[in-house]
This record gives sequence, structure tokens and C-alpha cells, in this order.
Amino acid sequence: MNISVVIPTYNRQTLLQHTLESLCRQTLDKEAFEVIVVDDGGTDQSAALCQSFEHRLNIRYFWQTDAGFRPAKARNVGIVAAEGEVILMLDSGIILSQQGLARHVQRHQSAELNKVVIGYVYGFKADQQALTTVIESVSSEDVDASVQVMQQAGLFDSRQWQYDELGKNLAMWPAPFDIFWTAHVSAKRSELIRAGLFDESFTSWGGEDVDLGIRLFHNNNKYELADDICAIHWPHFEQSGSSETENEAAINAVIKINQKYQSWQTSYYMKTLGEPLYSLNKVVRVLGK
Repeated sequence: MNISVVIPTYNRQTLLQHTLESLCRQTLDKEAFEVIVVDDGGTDQSAALCQSFEHRLNIRYFWQTDAGFRPAKARNVGIVAAEGEVILMLDSGIILSQQGLARHVQRHQSAELNKVVIGYVYGFKADQQALTTVIESVSSEDVDASVQVMQQAGLFDSRQWQYDELGKNLAMWPAPFDIFWTAHVSAKRSELIRAGLFDESFTSWGGEDVDLGIRLFHNNNKYELADDICAIHWPHFEQSGSSETENEAAINAVIKINQKYQSWQTSYYMKTLGEPLYSLNKVVRVLGK
């Protein structure tokens, strides 16, 4: 098994279906990958949905008791159960381009060093009104054509401005772990386990992904942007599962992360508290001079 796709979900049956449809159309041989869906205590028909894909995908479904917002736990369940050498983490509602899995595998197999591959996500964190203008043209059955639609509409990855300003060579960034977002990212399973997996004490929106990204960074995994490995964030209203606003949760997460690591990079998080949009890497470059 070359690669395992781990997808946490919670009452997102329709979004999950779009993701699974896109995985059915991968150029990578079906025997070379598996799909692991971990349900964080949902009550919809996601189990039946996954069962309906069994003749099209090598798919396994796990369900964990609803004990609050636990995507970190859900991803850990998937990683531990996985049989692939590489783990690709996707969110429900992320539809992957047809050559996506093959390109993730190639990136890792051709690497001399262990690496973290950051995939590209069109429409990620885009304005909801802007997304509604393209919804009729987005299809999980033809993601490559849908990518062109997103490009023409200017609905790029929300990190694109950082790539424009800081460059695409993440090895030159002081803190590339800040964009380790599990919507679309891959790493070696052995490295994820060596790093200790996701910290399950993160039980509100955000933070658990960057936290693991820091440990992968400390373990000398090379960060690489793969903007040719495209995916689309299916237009929908966000559902955090937490009573906190996204900005409140982000503030709490970065405070916790800095207290945990006390590194010179994470100390710069404290200089950005209350700012809803910022780049840690840009802050380090500007204030660190």
C-alpha cells in the first residue's frame, strides 16, 4: 500500500460524498491506496455512504463516540489504522484532482529526505458570496475542469498571498509549520508516529495541525509546497463544532502552542494576538530584522 487517505468527518455526509467521488477518479491504481474515514460521533448516514463506495474504493469507516470536538483524535485513529507508507490528510469537502494521489506518492518516493508536502486548495477560506458564483460549475466528477473555473474566478488558496510575498521555497521560510493545514497535506506515516501524532488535548477549532507541524519541523522533515497538486474546497458554510469564534479559537491555540514549545519562532505568535489575518513567517521576517 503506497498511500492512505485519512478523512475525519462529523455530520458532513454530502461533503464527504464529494470527496469520495473525487478519489474514485484518481489515476493511481486502486490497489495502491486506501481511504480511511473516521466519524467524530456524527449521527447522519456517513456510515452507509462509505459502505456504498466499497465496490469503488478500498475504504474503511471508523466511528468514535461524540465527546465534543475531537478531529485530532479522529485523525490519530486513522493514522494508526493506516497501512500506507504515506498519509494524505484531507477534510470532508476537499475534492482532489485526478493525479493528486499519484503526485503525492511520487513526491515522497523521489525524496532523499523525509518531507511534508503542502497541497494547494482552491477556494479555501474564500468569501462565501464569491464561492456561490461558481458552485454550479464545480464538480467532483471533473475536478481538473473545476480547477480552471476556480482560477478564472480568482478563488485561489488563502495562502497564495504568502507564496507571492515570501516565495514558494518553504525551506527558506523561518516557520513553514504555520501553513501545515490538514485540509490537504501529506507526510510519511512513520514520521507522524515518531512525532507523536496529533495532540488530542486540542479540542476546539484549529491548532492541532500546526502543533504537529512544529514537531515534524523539529524532526527535520523538509517542507515542500506542491501547488501542482490541486484540490478544491467545496463551497459550504463552515461548521467548527465549537462555541468559540474562529479568531478566539486561533488566539487560544497560539497561546497554548507558544507555552508548549517556547521557541523563538512561536514567540512571535504573541506579537500578533487579536489579528484575524496574518502570516507568522512574514511577522518573523519583518520584526526579526
